[in-house]
Amino acid sequence: MPVILLALVAAGGCAQRRADRAAFDAGYAAFEAGRWQEAVDNFTRYLQSDPKTPTRGEVYYYRGEALVHLNRRGEARRDFERAIGAEARPPIDQFVRVAMGNLYYEEGNDARALEQYAVVLQKPGKDLPMPMLLLRSGVSLQRLGKWDMADKYLGRVIEKYPGTPAATEALRRVHAGSFAVQTGAFASRTTAELQAGRVRAVGFEPRIAKVQGSGQTLFAVQVGRARTYAEAEVLAGRLRRAGLMALVVP
Repeated sequence: MPVILLALVAAGGCAQRRADRAAFDAGYAAFEAGRWQEAVDNFTRYLQSDPKTPTRGEVYYYRGEALVHLNRRGEARRDFERAIGAEARPPIDQFVRVAMGNLYYEEGNDARALEQYAVVLQKPGKDLPMPMLLLRSGVSLQRLGKWDMADKYLGRVIEKYPGTPAATEALRRVHAGSFAVQTGAFASRTTAELQAGRVRAVGFEPRIAKVQGSGQTLFAVQVGRARTYAEAEVLAGRLRRAGLMALVVP
């Protein structure tokens, strides 16, 4: 995000000069190059050189993003929280909320993800990943069993961003009303029927449904109906313990 960084550097002014500017520059160069640990080390040195610098909110955000790439998610969350507490300036303030929402979303904490996304969606700025934000908001609402509200978000993705991967996924999900557990999807109905037999043999009642995947019609072997993702995951766990592959799908 070089344009954002140029604005940050200009805004820092004298405060940037009081802090270790060389560490800041080295940290951002490493961030841009994908050298995540080097970025973390230099951003840390910069923050230690002037803990009260007015630009600390923005630097916490960049360090947090580098920590996400290092799969140090707990540390990343703390940096994003620090960035929010330090009142990171626009547009970084919105990117921080998106990053926090993404952590919660990927952990399955949909209520908290929606809280972060909602702050951004109230008045979104430029350069935000809007198709992804709307899609993930819709998916989180589905997981919580709020299907009608989810359709509003999915419908916006389909209407405003046609042809995008997010719109393709939204089309697959829109107007669903429950989750099922899928134990496989096959190009051949005969293969699907064989899988259904395996599912039946371990005590579950399967059905075969036609689904779209990779541009073709597939025959999916599915079990059960659940209003929420959590309920479906309980069933998926039982299928996995019986030795079957199990994927929760709307």
